[in-house]
Amino acid sequence: MLGAEVWVKLVEPNGQMTNGQMTKSEDEPRTLDAIARAIGDPSTFGFLTMTTRPTFRADFKLDEGGKKALYMARWINTRGEKGPWSEICSATVAA
Repeated sequence: MLGAEVWVKLVEPNGQMTNGQMTKSEDEPRTLDAIARAIGDPSTFGFLTMTTRPTFRADFKLDEGGKKALYMARWINTRGEKGPWSEICSATVAA
């Protein structure tokens, strides 16, 4: 394996994406799982890093504190062939 691509998408804690678009209708509950399903399209994520380690540290801007960082990853072999996307996992950006 060459390594894993890690992609990230920031989401406001209230379920609003950073571009202002709502991920859920106003009358539906906003759970992290619902948010992840709503923006699970890989094209909505941005490339963060390529890693060969099982852990890594992501740095964010000060004003991004409190947001949810949603992550997706996929393995890439030495021939450049990309594997399937991982499940989405999340973490709260430290304030």
